[in-house]
Amino acid sequence: MRVTVPASSANIGPGFDCLAVALDLPFHLDVGEPREAAVKLDENHPATKSFADAGGEGPLFGETLIPPGKGLGFSGAARVAGLAAASLQNSGSIHYGDLLSRSGQLEGHSDNVAASIYGSVTAINQDSVVRVRCPQELDVIVWIPDGKTSTDSSRNHLPTSVPFETATQALARSSVLIAAIASGDLKAMRANCVDDLHQPTRLASTPESAKAINAALDNGACAAWLSGSGPTVAAFVEGDTAESIKHLLPESGHTKILKVASHGISVS
Repeated sequence: MRVTVPASSANIGPGFDCLAVALDLPFHLDVGEPREAAVKLDENHPATKSFADAGGEGPLFGETLIPPGKGLGFSGAARVAGLAAASLQNSGSIHYGDLLSRSGQLEGHSDNVAASIYGSVTAINQDSVVRVRCPQELDVIVWIPDGKTSTDSSRNHLPTSVPFETATQALARSSVLIAAIASGDLKAMRANCVDDLHQPTRLASTPESAKAINAALDNGACAAWLSGSGPTVAAFVEGDTAESIKHLLPESGHTKILKVASHGISVS
């Protein structure tokens, strides 16, 4: 069988560890025999580890264009695929609640795996997940520089506490942002896709990523944010402006125009 799981861009604006979008950049996992350009995965691959931990048996083969260490949910998608494949192999079905819990534990946070499991835009708090349809006219531009970011290392540099005013402002922004996405209010999306919890710390060490966010917003993006822990930057853009915005982002990275993945896991 082949299990396909979309990439994700998490930490949308103020939605730190709770708000993410699935992207049409798939991770394919083949069990037993490879298809097309899939290659055999070694025992250290996150898909292999999660598959084995969940009782899966047999060789695994993978095919993907999701770059690892870039903030596009590579490890999350791979772990979801491995766990889902083992569940299908053992019981013939996917138990979504268990899949969300186990993949979140492996990742250390559940925002990116929720988007990869369910598709579209997802908001999550512990085991509560709400899937929100993204406005159809929006695409996502991702700007990907050469460097990589270790999520664990990046998280270790984040502040352990923030001022009360910063926390309440983050709550207000995230509430309005998810409502704006659901209602298609692009102006409100832009005004509230702002973060003071993790982005300032992370962007201090990746100034080119900060330039990419500003360039996207200055040239018409509806919202822009540091994807996951970076260094990739993602932006919601109206489809008819995507190509022009793409060419105005810093030359120190390459860009992709992606569709929002409306569905999560698929099996063939």
